[in-house]
Amino acid sequence: MIKQAALACLCIFVLYSDARSQEDAADGLPPVSTEEIYVRGQHLSYDPFFVLPNQRGYKAVNVGMRSTDTSEPDKRTNFFLMAKFTPSEGVEVGTQLEFGFLNETASNFSALMVGSKYSLGAQRAASINLLMPAGDIRNPGISLGLMNSLSLSDQFEINKQFHIGFLKGYTGGSGIVLDGQIEPVLLINDRWVAYFDLNISSHTDNLNRNLAVNAFPNIDWVVSDGNALNLGVKFGLMGDLKSETTGLYLTLLRTM
Repeated sequence: MIKQAALACLCIFVLYSDARSQEDAADGLPPVSTEEIYVRGQHLSYDPFFVLPNQRGYKAVNVGMRSTDTSEPDKRTNFFLMAKFTPSEGVEVGTQLEFGFLNETASNFSALMVGSKYSLGAQRAASINLLMPAGDIRNPGISLGLMNSLSLSDQFEINKQFHIGFLKGYTGGSGIVLDGQIEPVLLINDRWVAYFDLNISSHTDNLNRNLAVNAFPNIDWVVSDGNALNLGVKFGLMGDLKSETTGLYLTLLRTM
């Protein structure tokens, strides 16, 4: 019953994500490709966080690490670099590079993604992202997304985004990848912001057997103007493809 509820939530993302205001495969499934491994556990976007397009001239750089298994950080840790800027009002372009220096299953340079966001209003945006055939990725992928932010008070809001992934780089050769995020945000004070992300993903070849529901509680510490540190943990909640280990994520964010 709980698994069916999670699938229903994912379907609601498909139908209504723009309606409100502003790792083991199961038996019988085809082998998991390198591209599918890359996709699992992260959004189909170059931006690791939910951030709507900003004013013209805005620039940001993120440098971080993702350890998918805290019991073996020296064997399951990737590093990433994300850079983005806003060349005109409401239009953002960016790129993310991923490196497997401490990941025995990935190359030193493992993946490259480029993309863009386009503002649809004060609290909405659309995005397009391209997974490039570089590093460990042999085939390209493309994803399309919608983003929404709903402010409930001066200190609390709910962010939502939904992406669909196409082409072999994301799908493994058939079907469509579905990826949704719900992110409650609590502004504690001018130095601390808390998030509790719920990530739901699946694949249209078999929605039930490809379901992954993961939680990602994380917090921002604003160190100084334009500089912040994000620390979070990721763990699986339900689904055959949920995270089986606890992950640790650390990111340095710089805005200009």
